[in-house]
Amino acid sequence: MEKLILRTLSIEITRKCNMLCSHCMRGDAQNLDIRHSNIRNVLKHIRCIGHFNITGGEPSLNIKAIRYILKQVELFEIEVYEFYIVTNGSKSSLSDEFIAICSKLYDYQQKKDMSGNFRMLEMSDDCFHDNRFHAEIIEKLSCYPFFGLRGQADYIFLFKEGRSCSGNQNHIHPLTLNEGNHLEGNVYLNAEGMILSNGDLSYQRQTGNELCHCCCFWSYVKYHVKKY
Repeated sequence: MEKLILRTLSIEITRKCNMLCSHCMRGDAQNLDIRHSNIRNVLKHIRCIGHFNITGGEPSLNIKAIRYILKQVELFEIEVYEFYIVTNGSKSSLSDEFIAICSKLYDYQQKKDMSGNFRMLEMSDDCFHDNRFHAEIIEKLSCYPFFGLRGQADYIFLFKEGRSCSGNQNHIHPLTLNEGNHLEGNVYLNAEGMILSNGDLSYQRQTGNELCHCCCFWSYVKYHVKKY
């Protein structure tokens, strides 16, 4: 089987977080970073990614993993149309190392036009997040074309997951393999090294909804994903 083309890939690089937001769909933070070998287990089977979401936890707390992701996509010559990172707007977002690796992701991705609503790096601006550093972050990062606000100051879409007591139902949809090795759906690699098909589940709900361990990703797609 040839390498895969993914519409969406999300990698949960950490479960650490430096905030305790009441709406968090993940639930309580955990002292866990993803193993680099688990990232490689997935990326080595991919040749193209449309939307590459680097998530957490708070992504700026695991810069080493972001660097490793970039190293692997370069090594395997993976085409990435766009990366996407959401930061909670804490002090770690101001790290020069974090800004530098985000700049390198932007340089690598194919999409360079950031004139619309979407930005590669977005800061949460809803009412739930601690905003003490927001003004400083906006001042420092506004010069970068890939930075913007998430645009949820007035309205935020919630799933009833984790610590969120209200919100929408969060359905799990299967992956499908289409002609040309296009893998459709949200391929989600969590910090424990497990593959799921939904990136918006709480840590608690992730358990029990895993498809396979990342070391079995290739064989799972080959033998278990429905083909069209």
